[in-house]
Amino acid sequence: MYWDLGFSRRYKYRNEDVKMSETAITTAIITIACVICAGMLISAIYPAMHRATSSVISTSEKLGERIETSIDIIAEATNDTSQHAYIWVKNIGASEIPQVENSDVFFGKINEFQRIPFNSSPSAPAPCWSYVIENDDGNQRWDVGETLKITINSSTPLTSGNYYVKIILYNGVSAEDKFSI
Repeated sequence: MYWDLGFSRRYKYRNEDVKMSETAITTAIITIACVICAGMLISAIYPAMHRATSSVISTSEKLGERIETSIDIIAEATNDTSQHAYIWVKNIGASEIPQVENSDVFFGKINEFQRIPFNSSPSAPAPCWSYVIENDDGNQRWDVGETLKITINSSTPLTSGNYYVKIILYNGVSAEDKFSI
């Protein structure tokens, strides 16, 4: 006869306790590893996402600025005995246009035009261009509805023929026209 005093049951429970402890420890280690991996992944992805978001915001701001900017060349004139051409440009956009002096002006006979540098000094060597705001409201900014008078000082006398003028603002918005003298 075999007398069982409960040792086998106690041993069985002890094995189950050990297995439960091992399972809890394994689960804890896996959880900690997952948290660490998630942290590393976020650390790697967040800077790239931030840069991409900044680029998108910057691009949309520039695009919005371009959409609100519009100009139109409304008239051209010359002085028959002069080397000066006068170009009137109207701000027909939805916002003021800053940095007028950073604009590019191309002028000359068709197929012979050149970029004319900005220089507001009256004694500046030709070719150069300067401007005044014809109907300025006193703030010296090219506001919506105001007209800019560009004076182009050519390096040679302006002769009869067909001329080309193109004005490109600092943000890439442009207007162009052809006219005859």
